Amino acid sequence: MIAFAIGCMCLALAVVYQIQKPHQWVKYFITCISSLLVCMMLSELQLMTNILLKDSFASLVVSKVISGILVGNVVFLVSFIPYFTTWVIRDSWHNPYKTFFLMLSCVYAVLGVLNIISPRSWCTNMMDILFVCVLAFCFCVMLKNLESIEEKGVRAVCITVIIVSVSMLPAIGATLVFPWLRNLMYGIYFLAFSITIMSYLFSYFTRNRVGTEDAPKKLTLQDLAPFHITEREYTVILLVSQGMTNKEIAAKLGISVNTVNNHVANIFAKTKVRSRIDLLNLLKQLW
Repeated sequence: MIAFAIGCMCLALAVVYQIQKPHQWVKYFITCISSLLVCMMLSELQLMTNILLKDSFASLVVSKVISGILVGNVVFLVSFIPYFTTWVIRDSWHNPYKTFFLMLSCVYAVLGVLNIISPRSWCTNMMDILFVCVLAFCFCVMLKNLESIEEKGVRAVCITVIIVSVSMLPAIGATLVFPWLRNLMYGIYFLAFSITIMSYLFSYFTRNRVGTEDAPKKLTLQDLAPFHITEREYTVILLVSQGMTNKEIAAKLGISVNTVNNHVANIFAKTKVRSRIDLLNLLKQLW
């Protein structure tokens, strides 16, 4: 439940990050973590159903339905996680990868259906091994192609995820020997994964907040409202503040020098200044 709560927080931060700084990888990440959250929720619902309803017929039906949805979601992840990995390392989702992982998805689906119809420990172990192998393959490919990841922040997250995942592999492997550890280990792994991503997102929001506070305020047309400055005159004022001459302003705006001279004269008259220096001093007061 703690891992699920942290995962929801991570998802919320990712959505805010996507709104502020849209990236294709964030959309994929949101899809991925949403699917993982669904898996966790379904697993907990199945566990609660077995505890509350015990061995009743209702418990059996609900458990089978939840298991079917859970298997379908993991079938999606078996193909989606490698696709996301190849996208991150700027490698196209070409046929060898595409065909191979689609086949693995089909194999996982068959094993899942068989396990729902007639639960067997070997079937559950095969499903776990298959999913762990998919993750291991993705991490190896990511590790091999880290240099091809263009964005430094994404590269740092990938390195951290690889380290966390490698450190968790023995624990996940232990679930094959001790099945009762499965839910606990998956929860711990998902918790570690969520905290890793949240650390990156928090660092981004911190940097963004500091950068916003330190950045100088930009002069707006609203700041000049008392002088009744028009939009064109506002544009000229911004260019004047950059140190551009009337000739350069005319070339920049595609108008004649005489027109610029008229705009500057009107600005001087409205702001009651006599020179560019006086105008710049006035602008500094408004900034």
